[in-house]
Amino acid sequence: MMVFDDTAKRKIRFQTRRGLLELDLVFGRFMEQEFEQLSNQELAEFAEILEFQDQELLALINGHVHTAKTHLLPMLEKIRQAGGTGSAV
Repeated sequence: MMVFDDTAKRKIRFQTRRGLLELDLVFGRFMEQEFEQLSNQELAEFAEILEFQDQELLALINGHVHTAKTHLLPMLEKIRQAGGTGSAV
């Protein structure tokens, strides 16, 4: 498992800046509330979530589509809760 140092965390922070205002708002709240408490495993999952394209990512967070990557579901729920989008799972 990867260990996330300060440089890796800065890279993740930068990747949360997206092309959609809705994602910026959700990620902004998530970063304020949850980011510093994430374990290395959770950081790896969050980094994997950030690999999705903006439209698909927004649909995942809003619960309009589901992913076959079931290991990401707890992190998606954590993002929803922090972002104020509620549970859609």
